[in-house]
Formats: sequence, C-alpha cells, structure tokens
Amino acid sequence: MEVLPAGTAGEVLSGQTGSRRSAGTESGSFSALLTASLDAQQSASVPVRLELPQPGPVPAKPEPSPGDPGRGGTEPVEYIVKKGDTLWKIGRQMFNRDPYRIARDNGIANPNLIRPGQKLLIHPAPPSPVPPRLKGEVTASWYGAEHHDKLTASGQRFDMHKNTLAHRTLPMGTKVRLVNPANGKSAEGVVNDRGPYIKGRDVDVSYGLARQLGFVRKGVTKLDIETI
Repeated sequence: MEVLPAGTAGEVLSGQTGSRRSAGTESGSFSALLTASLDAQQSASVPVRLELPQPGPVPAKPEPSPGDPGRGGTEPVEYIVKKGDTLWKIGRQMFNRDPYRIARDNGIANPNLIRPGQKLLIHPAPPSPVPPRLKGEVTASWYGAEHHDKLTASGQRFDMHKNTLAHRTLPMGTKVRLVNPANGKSAEGVVNDRGPYIKGRDVDVSYGLARQLGFVRKGVTKLDIETI
C-alpha cells in the first residue's frame, strides 16, 4: 500500500486528476460567485419608480360680473356704484335697463344724485309681451318725400326708401308681410310709426314698400297683411 503524504492543511486533493488545489482559492472563488449572484438578483428586483403627473392648480371661479339680471334667473342683482358711474350708464350700458325704473326701484328721488359705494338693486326685465297676431285685408296708402328724414313716432327718422310702415296699434318693431293681390307682389316691412289718421285707411307704407308692391301710381289699394 502506497502511503501518500498528507500535504499541507491548506490543500485538498482533486478526485479526478489527483492535482492539488488551495482551499483558500476555492473559498475566494465561491465568495465571488455568491456576491455576483446576489448583485444580479438585487438589480433584477429593484422597484421601478413611477413619476406620476402632479395635479395642476385648480382654476379659480370667476367673480360674478354685472350682466343682464333677467338672463338665467328672476332674482335682482345688487350693484355697488363706482366712481364715475351715472344712472344712465348703469341702466343703459351695463344692464340694458330703464334708468328711471332703477331710480324708482331704489327710492332715488333725483337720478343725478348717486354716490360711490351706494348699493342698487337691478331687477330683471319684465317678460316681453307676445306681439298680437294680425292677418287679413287692409286698405293701404303710402307716404314719401314730404316726410323724409322727419322723426317718426318710434323716434327713428323716416327713410322713404326703407321697408317701414305706420300702423295705429301694432307694437313698434313688429314685422309684417304684405301682399298685393292685384299683382301678386309681396314685401316685408317693420312698423316704426303711427297712423294713418285718414278714415278708411289701415296702414301707411313707405314709398319704398309701395314701389315694391306696385301701387305708387294708384296711391291707395287693398293689401293682405300678416305679422311674422
């Protein structure tokens, strides 16, 4: 039996080749492999940090501004008079209201005496009246050059070439359609004056309308009228 030397304590015998390897070298290689393996696992399991968008600032609600109190509600609007305000400016330009009604609603005896800081209640406009319906036959005449550029009952200046007419009761601004049954011609016009005041006549149309309806030379004729 061959007795082999035990060798040094720091060496081991390889079972396959019989060569000797250092135990310290084996331990160092194992430690290096273990460290590399752990590093790989840690790098594989590093949590991903998600960058979420930060919420932006909440937009501020707009301050209520003077407007039409009759639009979208029936409650009056409180307005604080500012320097330079007049009742006419507040009523006509800002709220589209009658300044004298604002004065009455707020107990103001003199509309010219309002002061900065004063509170005014602006009431909503009353509902617009439904214009009366009119349909039927009327006796019509026309007027022109002798009244051109003069003030009408509506406050507008009469323009003989525009499609306007006078009626005794229809509200100002009422639109009508007129048809001349004698020739089939038709035209539309707007009431902006009062009259006629001659017995037996119902409407007085402008020269422009009479020309479109074809009765300038005749002067007076029957027309069919309908509000639109």
